[in-house]
Amino acid sequence: MDIVPLHELDANLFRSALQVQQREETSVDPATTPITEEELRRFAVDDRTDGNRHERYAVVDGTRVRVIAHLEIEIGDENPHMATSEVFGAAEEPTAARLALGHLLDIAVDDGRTLMLGWGPNTEKSHAFWTSVGAERKLRERVSGLDVTAVDPALMATWIEQRQERAADVELVRWVDVTPDEYMDSWVVSRMAMNDAPHEDLDLNDWEVDAGDIREDEDARASLGTRLMNILGLDPQGQPVGHTSVHVNPFRPAASRQWDTVVLDAHRRRGIGRWLKAEMWQWLRDVEPTVTRLTTENAQSNDAMLAINIAMGFEPVAEYAAWQAPTDECRAALENF
Repeated sequence: MDIVPLHELDANLFRSALQVQQREETSVDPATTPITEEELRRFAVDDRTDGNRHERYAVVDGTRVRVIAHLEIEIGDENPHMATSEVFGAAEEPTAARLALGHLLDIAVDDGRTLMLGWGPNTEKSHAFWTSVGAERKLRERVSGLDVTAVDPALMATWIEQRQERAADVELVRWVDVTPDEYMDSWVVSRMAMNDAPHEDLDLNDWEVDAGDIREDEDARASLGTRLMNILGLDPQGQPVGHTSVHVNPFRPAASRQWDTVVLDAHRRRGIGRWLKAEMWQWLRDVEPTVTRLTTENAQSNDAMLAINIAMGFEPVAEYAAWQAPTDECRAALENF
């Protein structure tokens, strides 16, 4: 078996890789719209988004792709020890997956990384794969799906009206993709508040973001052809209260994702999270009617956000997990096969 950069595959092998990705997605969420060839090609040539460097490979066995491997390396200074990996197809192709993981480890170690985080569906087979290479499960996330068209409009209206009682002084501003300069400082602060989201036992440090990082993210999304819808709450002094974002996937709108939602600590327990979600739902129905379904992920310990999502109508689809291992221990485990 050979390891080949995803973007270097010929047309037939690329279609084989696409099938691997699609099988993985539909096995996790049977209701999803599988990734399209155009979308996967855009990811294949992309090497930097969201402040991270990306490496994507296929393990090729003759005329067939066995697994796809993805490595993500944070470019900032917050987590210089960490690399994150995904191996699509690992549960069914553990031998090819171990070969791919070994290649990702080489890249990570060359970059000075000492800890490998593995990300994937929390199934018995996936758990067996990651524990076989010395990794321990450290985080569980619930994957939830929402039929946007089935959300109760009366409930959303109630959440919006309740804001008049508890957050009447908060103003909402919204934009798609490019953050207006006048909101950039507040947007940075609100984005940083996502550090409050639980990451359970993962060995992760808080991340930093500045205006330059946000502009790079915006450029990366533009090159990928995707969109980010944002709603930001501001207090009377123009300081951030919280925000919510939805990642709109134009290649398959029904596979769009609820992105961040956060309320800054000083403004919690005022119904602002529900209000933000309701306003985003209404905005989506008005301007993006083809977005009929959203998925989202929440740590199983994130009771507050899970409660809002459940009340809105999000239903559990699957569970994902993160496993982590020191790179030297992972390498030693791989050498035992």
